[in-house]
Amino acid sequence: MTGHTVTTPPRRLLPRPGGVRGEKVQRRLDWSFPPPPVARELLEVRPAAPVHGRPPLLCVHGAGMGAWAFERWLPAAAEAGWHAVAVSLRGHGGSEVPERFTTTTLRHYEHDVLQAITELPAPPVLVGHSLGAVVVQRVLERYRSAPAGVLLSPPPPDHGLALLGALARHDPVTLLRGALGLTTRPRPRTLVGPATPVEQAVALAERVGPEPAAAALQVTLPRRAPVIRTPVLVISGGADRIVPPATAARTARLLGTRAHLYRGLGHSLLLEVGWEDVLRHVLAWLEVQVGARPTP
Repeated sequence: MTGHTVTTPPRRLLPRPGGVRGEKVQRRLDWSFPPPPVARELLEVRPAAPVHGRPPLLCVHGAGMGAWAFERWLPAAAEAGWHAVAVSLRGHGGSEVPERFTTTTLRHYEHDVLQAITELPAPPVLVGHSLGAVVVQRVLERYRSAPAGVLLSPPPPDHGLALLGALARHDPVTLLRGALGLTTRPRPRTLVGPATPVEQAVALAERVGPEPAAAALQVTLPRRAPVIRTPVLVISGGADRIVPPATAARTARLLGTRAHLYRGLGHSLLLEVGWEDVLRHVLAWLEVQVGARPTP
């Protein structure tokens, strides 16, 4: 796996030839108060034998994590012939920590993903986990060249109030400290399902860092649901203690599809025991959706 850090000024897609307009990736607020650019960490693994016509995968991690959350998926996807890339959102992983990190919002994360897209050779499939799935939903509304989206343990597009109830039941200390704006780590068992050994759960919890309160509140509080026309796949763990299975199913219904639940898996589908089954499902679905499309 290779990693590099990049920083570029904000870009806007230009109208395409033939009179077809490009996506409106910049909104009026972005022109008036543009998110400051930061140096971003990108981890990528290229396939030894690329398959013609397959778009790259761009993976977006969840709260408190980084591109490292896909450290198992990237080489496995590359071995299957996919160019796999993961981005660390600002203040996470190896990306630059902005001066006012505590006021970072989902809009800033959208900017990070859109800028990462400009570094890729073709419009990518967007893969988002947890908070990253919310960011991906918002980006898919703006960047309609994406051939598909994959949402893992996704909160709904309109609000995540059910997440508060789940944390109140399974990890009230983390919920309370987060509400007070204090740095905290979730309990190890909150992150994974029962099949993952406790020592692995503890090691994972120790890698999880803080998440700005503003972004976390946006995930849970009511917000305008994005309009998504891109085909999406929704997958969640049947033992998820952060995004309950019923909530993931609601996300899928709102997006016009069905949720696929993996019994015994928890919130960290990328890293816990059973991650291989989830990745195989994702790649098989992508093969049907976009595997035969010609490279733009």
